[in-house]
Amino acid sequence: MRGRRLIQILQDEIGNISYQDNRLILKQIFASNVNITAMTLPGKIAEAVLVRRCQEDEQLNRRLFQLSRRKNAWKSTARRFKAIGTGLKTTQRNFTKRYNPSDPQRDIIWVDDEGIPALMSGSSDIAGIEAGIQVKVSLYGIGYIVDDLTRNRYEVPMLYFPINNDFEKVIDRLVKEQRAYVFDVETGDYRGIRVGEDLVDIRAYDYDAFEEVRDYYPIVYGLINEDIDLVDLVDIAQGNGILENTVLLTALSASNVETIILE
Repeated sequence: MRGRRLIQILQDEIGNISYQDNRLILKQIFASNVNITAMTLPGKIAEAVLVRRCQEDEQLNRRLFQLSRRKNAWKSTARRFKAIGTGLKTTQRNFTKRYNPSDPQRDIIWVDDEGIPALMSGSSDIAGIEAGIQVKVSLYGIGYIVDDLTRNRYEVPMLYFPINNDFEKVIDRLVKEQRAYVFDVETGDYRGIRVGEDLVDIRAYDYDAFEEVRDYYPIVYGLINEDIDLVDLVDIAQGNGILENTVLLTALSASNVETIILE
């Protein structure tokens, strides 16, 4: 089940799998080095998982909607808004104006049926800050997210997937740093980071999503490091109705599977 869902995410949401000239193409998109890809690609996968989970679970959607706005919401209000990933292909198709894969702030936002985004607490109809969540996935949060937090890089809450169960270690480091602050849109002043409000452990909201992303991590890392090749990935995909079609069945030989590396 995990393998099939990962294939669907890579194909439908991130666009790493496609068909060209009756050939199955897996695009392994590398940034300047493999290590950067190993940090960013799991985050994109987590983005897709959370969006799907919000569609499946109304209560989770409401809780994350409230987190993104830093404000409680009536059930009727939360039902008006759906979670979308700023870098996902479904957003590009359904909410083109909201598709922004290079958004430095928000991985997930909430929009109504007209594509109008929800705003954070303290905003008005005329001006305000768009609500959203920054998603981070890592084995080593101290080296990956602490610096961003101490430099006040994000204006929206950060939702962290601690693959190596290091959330408490991250908190301890932030306490030792004693210089982690965020801008409070309601008071117009800076304040200390609040755990559970500015930095959030995904396990407190959705343990199933955490387990799913954690299970994907070694597969993704294996693909990036080429420990898992393209034929292995096709084997993982067996049982996926989307991929098990005529085009795929004619493209299973190694000669018909191609890797595109984009620098």
